[in-house]
Amino acid sequence: MKTTLKLRAGLLFLMIITLSLVSAYYNFSIEKDTESILKANYNTLEYSRNMLLSLDEINSNKEKAVVIFESNLTKQMANITESGEDKVTYSLQSNFNSFKKDGTNDILKNQIRQDIFQIMKLNMLAIKEKNGIVKHTTEISNFWIAILGILCFLLAFNLLLKLPNNTANLKK
Repeated sequence: MKTTLKLRAGLLFLMIITLSLVSAYYNFSIEKDTESILKANYNTLEYSRNMLLSLDEINSNKEKAVVIFESNLTKQMANITESGEDKVTYSLQSNFNSFKKDGTNDILKNQIRQDIFQIMKLNMLAIKEKNGIVKHTTEISNFWIAILGILCFLLAFNLLLKLPNNTANLKK
């Protein structure tokens, strides 16, 4: 009897530890996926926004606008994370270098805008895709935590029902 009781209590303890570890694992997975979205894609959207704003300011304060644009372009070049983003970023760099030489070329300015919008589009699509991954990870997490929680509950309930009888039998 004592051995059976110890085995059941030990199994319950093991199930609770397993539930905790599975919960922690999926929590860290979700955190990692979310951090990936923020680090890679949000920063690019911020750099792109800053480049667009500085491009709009280029006629009023060219030197300052060029410095801001180049600073954000440099950051963007160090943050290329999505497929096809490198090609568009290098096109943006080339077009901006040409535009600095001829600041009156509206066709080139429009091409720069299109490059920035393309970079933004690639990153917004990536955010949408990564969000789907986070949702999937969350669903899997909820499933396994629920299964393990139910098993722990059933085992604890079984132990609760049988514990008084087992204890009474031990005293005899």
